[in-house]
Amino acid sequence: MGFPRIRQIESTHIADLIRIAEDTNLNRWTAQHYLDELKNPVSIMLRLELDDNLTLGFIVGRIVAAASHDLAVDAEIYNIGVDPSVQRNGYGQMLLDAFLSASRKSEVGRIWLEVRETNDPAVNLYVKNGFVPVTVRKDFYSDPRENGILMRCDIQ
Repeated sequence: MGFPRIRQIESTHIADLIRIAEDTNLNRWTAQHYLDELKNPVSIMLRLELDDNLTLGFIVGRIVAAASHDLAVDAEIYNIGVDPSVQRNGYGQMLLDAFLSASRKSEVGRIWLEVRETNDPAVNLYVKNGFVPVTVRKDFYSDPRENGILMRCDIQ
């Protein structure tokens, strides 16, 4: 197994993203959702791959208008997932670091995300990286129905 590296997501990777999303119980995106996001110039779509083009994980988000006027630009993370067979190897951290780096280059001041209330490994990763809970969104997730925690990280 080679050393994993971060690369841009391309349309040929969409089947891998869908598989990882299903295996990790992420919000379901269709192939068309990913294709539409690839066309969006403010999307940040990154994947973690091995030398043999094997996708280990991915992160998808977007630069958005700031929620408040004190910071000009925010970003949102929509999905982050790591193949269950290689979890707990720091790959989620690698993906989050790459997203944070891309956000800083775009002069993002604040990053937002939602996470399932029961997803302790993800919540712990986000807290370790400076995300703070803002509010709980009741029944935000379906399949299974579950509360979501809205979290924010100030990066500038």
